[in-house]
Amino acid sequence: MTQDNSFSNIPSSKKATIVIKKKTGDETLTCHFNPEKYTITRTIGWQQQSIKGQNVPPSEFTGGGPSKMDLNLLFDTSFETTAKDVRTDTKKLWDATRVETDSNDTSNKGQPPHIVFIWGRSWTFEAVITSLSEEFILFNEDGIPIRSNIRIQLTQVKDDTSFGKQNPTSGATPGKVYTVREGDRLDLIAAQYYKKPMLWRYIAEHNDIDNPRQLVPGQQLIIPPLP
Repeated sequence: MTQDNSFSNIPSSKKATIVIKKKTGDETLTCHFNPEKYTITRTIGWQQQSIKGQNVPPSEFTGGGPSKMDLNLLFDTSFETTAKDVRTDTKKLWDATRVETDSNDTSNKGQPPHIVFIWGRSWTFEAVITSLSEEFILFNEDGIPIRSNIRIQLTQVKDDTSFGKQNPTSGATPGKVYTVREGDRLDLIAAQYYKKPMLWRYIAEHNDIDNPRQLVPGQQLIIPPLP
């Protein structure tokens, strides 16, 4: 998939959720994602057989190929009360390109984790990262980057012919996905799902929210099941 991003008003832009499916437990982060258009690409394997005397040789199906997405993702901390180093967020994606280490695994067949890209309530995409680059585009007075543009290529690892599950967490991530609305607060969301407003910190920690007062309408939150 290729897409163009427009971030004339970053706080009101749509949010996408990325779930990193690590052996030690899922990690979740959000980014700004507001494409004007996108294209899904997929290769299908056909091999032509050379036969004399025919204008068009017969083709043999050799197997389907994975779908791919090439995305631009914007990470920004400049609107937080205390703008942190944006690399504290994007490091999770860089770590997702590395082989997971497991002291109990002696097979030497380690691999980087799968990730699940969730956008809105329309579809999910389980994939591996096959390319990643980061461009820093805004800095604070100390030279610390607080905004960056990630270029990422995702290659599908789980077949999903619809690209449109009504429940974006079905078969993809634990818990539920909640879309923030105007006036929402984490304690109210916790009361809705857990009947206990004081569990708002549990939601904040699972979604890497440093400032619970700055929820953005349209932002996607993972509501994890209670342990």
